[in-house]
Amino acid sequence: MATNITMSHAKLIAINPQQAQLSGRLDRLTGKELLEQGRRLIAKSGSQWQVDLAEVNHSSSVGIALLLDWLRYSQRKEVKLELLNVPQKMRHVIEFSGLTGLFNLN
Repeated sequence: MATNITMSHAKLIAINPQQAQLSGRLDRLTGKELLEQGRRLIAKSGSQWQVDLAEVNHSSSVGIALLLDWLRYSQRKEVKLELLNVPQKMRHVIEFSGLTGLFNLN
């Protein structure tokens, strides 16, 4: 059964314990709740967690900070984090910030 977490403009949906889909607008209004929800899903995922970002339609710097937090949290929990379908604008910010080597982007 999928878990659906809805904020004002963003959703984090657990497809199964190892996969989730992130959609909508990633900004200061949605970031904190998404951060906590993602951490809960990571903690329940086992050894791997994939997040599909294909439906993300906007991301401020909060979106990158969110992904960094999930990355650090998953490392502490010994969970491999894989980001799927990262929007091009987010990829550009990740590359410009010198963070490409930290993320497993597919």
